[in-house]
Amino acid sequence: MTTAIDHRKNLTVVGVDGSVSARNAVRWAATDVVGRDTTLVLVYAGVDQDITRTGAPGANSGTASGARARAQSALAAARVIALSILGDDADVKTVLDPGPPHEVLNGYADTARMLVLGSRRKGTVARAVLGSVSTDIATHARCPIAVVPQTFTRTATESETAPAVVGVDCSPNDDAVLDVAFDQASRLGVPLRAVHAYESLQPRTGFTRHIDLGPRMRVDSAPQRWIDHLIASWSEKYPDVEATAHATQDRPSHALLDDASHAQLIVLGARSRGAISPLFGGSTSRAVLHRADIPVVIVPACGEKLQ
Repeated sequence: MTTAIDHRKNLTVVGVDGSVSARNAVRWAATDVVGRDTTLVLVYAGVDQDITRTGAPGANSGTASGARARAQSALAAARVIALSILGDDADVKTVLDPGPPHEVLNGYADTARMLVLGSRRKGTVARAVLGSVSTDIATHARCPIAVVPQTFTRTATESETAPAVVGVDCSPNDDAVLDVAFDQASRLGVPLRAVHAYESLQPRTGFTRHIDLGPRMRVDSAPQRWIDHLIASWSEKYPDVEATAHATQDRPSHALLDDASHAQLIVLGARSRGAISPLFGGSTSRAVLHRADIPVVIVPACGEKLQ
């Protein structure tokens, strides 16, 4: 049942641990890969740690066998969920790895198209990636990471046509973030709402690097003009996406969550290499992940175009 995976392949990887939140992550990931040129890989990592926690005396003990059986069962159940969405002939692989979850998942996240994780409740990533594991993955992953709340279902939003929301911040990572956001909105067939929030507008703001304000344009209009210009350029690439742009003087996390109150997805960027070393240090991303009831996709600064 478990399969050796070539990490060089274009993979969408889901962390599986037998929890309801992980199964929800599988559903979201399977829906996301429909029609894409990607292999869906379901990974259960850390089974040896499970055995150690139960106090099994040896690898051949009944406890050890039971832990592995539960892991296999969790993978089998996750695969059934994926195939129910993708069809019986879909390319869905399962992997049971004894290694520590953070090492195993980081190994995939270094080259994968996307890593998908479940969260049991607001602000808590599922057991497979709890605590220091989640921090390590967030700091080192090179691919986008989607965090799917346990309570989220597409029918739980107002409708399946609920929009996606993307946050931009006038950073070099904006194009990578918008690439993911427009792709998601296009595939979902929903509008995209782009949000830029700023807490103050100082004379040294970066907007004047991108927009010629002209003699009659007020400085405080620069953010809206900048985001309008940015989204217009991406709308040319995705003419099927109805995109709107909004700049507001507010805390970024508050503005994003407010705009996403009737949305089905949030896409954010990271200023660092991974899905955000500031992720657990008071950043906008941490605040959004803590409070969001819908999936959040974090795009690392080195994020590449999704296939």
